[in-house]
Amino acid sequence: MHFSVCFLCFGALLEVIFLISHRFTYRNRMISTKAIVLRTLRYSDSRLIVSLYTEHYGMITSMVRIASSSRGRGGIAIWQLLNILELNVDFRGNSDFQKIGEVCIAAPWKDIPYNPVKACVSMYLAEFLYNCLRNEGENAAIFSFLENSLCWLDETEKGIANFHLVMMLKMTRFLGFWPNTDEYCKTGYFDLIKGTFAPQIPQHGQYIASEEAKYIPYILKIDYANAERLKLSRKERWHMLEVILHYYQLHVPSFAELKSLEILKETFA
Repeated sequence: MHFSVCFLCFGALLEVIFLISHRFTYRNRMISTKAIVLRTLRYSDSRLIVSLYTEHYGMITSMVRIASSSRGRGGIAIWQLLNILELNVDFRGNSDFQKIGEVCIAAPWKDIPYNPVKACVSMYLAEFLYNCLRNEGENAAIFSFLENSLCWLDETEKGIANFHLVMMLKMTRFLGFWPNTDEYCKTGYFDLIKGTFAPQIPQHGQYIASEEAKYIPYILKIDYANAERLKLSRKERWHMLEVILHYYQLHVPSFAELKSLEILKETFA
């Protein structure tokens, strides 16, 4: 009898030790990283499927539980598109859904959610970035570029109409198809396949003529602070956006049509 009681107590002690060890190991696997919200899909009343571009792991997808209060801790507001978050993630490369632990907003936006134009631009950029980066692994340079760009958008009061054009072209540097402007001339053509300027029309037919190509070197030289110096009519701005998107479609595999494009067009109409 005494032996049985001791055996049961010993078994209970081992179970407690196992549970403590398991919890400690699980916590040790949790790594803190910054992340940018690029897509959210409602799975149920209490769950979201979120796609995030993280500083340490690149693109990840997770199913998260949302609180009943939309603005409370863990509420749906924290998963607003382009929010920059600080979160703990148990990353397992062979898993379709990564486990996210504690999460908070790293840089609360002051203006983006409340400015209709910025909110529209951010919706477009979230969809654009998801298409660009959904197969992208860890790239600290891209993350830093995006973080700094979004913080500038939140703070600025000017140059918003050209912000997305500048950001999209400058991002090509990190994705491997930065336009080479060394051979630029005013009468040349921009080869969309090679990403270079040429004096003659490329045989493959994927090019833009000099009248439109002239904006590419200029956009690459300016920064966000002087983006307003890029004088474009609404028609020219829209066409330039279509050209840049086509350039991405030629260089990013499975780049899909963007649903938010028409909303952006109406915003700057």
